[in-house]
Amino acid sequence: MRIFTASIAFLFLAGCAHWFGPADGILYVVGTTPNSASCELSMAVVGGFAGSTAKMVSGEFRERFMVHPSRKWHRADLTCDGNLVSSREFKYGRDVRFGGNLRVTGGAP
Repeated sequence: MRIFTASIAFLFLAGCAHWFGPADGILYVVGTTPNSASCELSMAVVGGFAGSTAKMVSGEFRERFMVHPSRKWHRADLTCDGNLVSSREFKYGRDVRFGGNLRVTGGAP
């Protein structure tokens, strides 16, 4: 009986997991690089152990990133010639919703 009750509770919690936060999804990082330079745009969980996802951008850009829900913040960094020119921290599901735009613009390094 205990195994039956435990399995029912597990299935209920697994089925209701969407109530605990937003689902995995995509967002778009939009902006411009300084002087249309070639830069690296990266996305990572703040304080996370997983590596960041990076893409090369130049000029005006709109890049798609897959993000996962996290109690920690996410950070989008724009790095040009080894210099961090812009960094933006946000909470997925609160500051940026599924399919939303996150503005990141670089200035002169």
